[in-house]
Amino acid sequence: MQNNTQYIEEDTIDLRELFSVLKRRRKLILGVTVLFTLLALIYVFSAKPVYEVKAMIEVGQIDAKPIDNVKDIKEKLSYEYHVDVKGKKIELPRVTTISVPKNSNSILSLTIHGNSNEEGIKYIQTVIKKIETQYKEKTDAYTNSQKELIKLTQEDIKDNSMSLVKLKEEIDNYSQKIISLKSEDAALAGIYALQIGQMQTQLQNLKTYISALKNEEEKLNLSITPSMVKPTHIVGEIETLDNPMKPKKKLIVIVAFITGLMLAVFLAFFLEFIRGIKEEKQENIKS
Repeated sequence: MQNNTQYIEEDTIDLRELFSVLKRRRKLILGVTVLFTLLALIYVFSAKPVYEVKAMIEVGQIDAKPIDNVKDIKEKLSYEYHVDVKGKKIELPRVTTISVPKNSNSILSLTIHGNSNEEGIKYIQTVIKKIETQYKEKTDAYTNSQKELIKLTQEDIKDNSMSLVKLKEEIDNYSQKIISLKSEDAALAGIYALQIGQMQTQLQNLKTYISALKNEEEKLNLSITPSMVKPTHIVGEIETLDNPMKPKKKLIVIVAFITGLMLAVFLAFFLEFIRGIKEEKQENIKS
């Protein structure tokens, strides 16, 4: 029972001593805390604000498939715009992140940091325009090559259609000769009939070939429709924030206040510890 009472008394003494130290050093504690808080306030009001702007783009498609592997595109752009480069200070505005949304094979998400929303929007539009132009060259080259094939196919259809008409005229001509020669020269009429049979076979083959050409033309026309060839373009709208993402003024001030207070308390007890050692030495010298 006496031991418990002694412990309580010692704890009470220790707490009183602690509070007395804080009271003696209150000016120091207040000064350090205020200093840290003022420094934080000066920083948050002098630091340039950083705004975040986001946008998503869909990579162009050919034959309903992305022009390039979207992950390869991400790596190329990350290298070009120095994304995640460490040890190198890059001025704003800049591309800070490039990512591929989950389960996507044609979408890229871009994040830009700038000193204002207007600056960020202008820069992200420049980046998107550059990407669009780069891949527009590929879609245009594909479309132009397909159009050239369509033109050649149409010319082939035209030439073979003319041959078809001529062949029909020849068959009609030989048919008329057979009619006129049937009673006069049966042998010659038979030869004409044989030739007509051969020409009819050619006629059927020609019709089949022209039909195949028309099918090919239809496929080529389909290959350059908007559903099959899509240019690289922005998806939705550019996203902005009303307030800057940096600096977080309230958080910085609160953290500075708490840090200053903790450091001030530690400094107060440290100085009391030093003072105690000096007093103890003086007492030892006197004794």
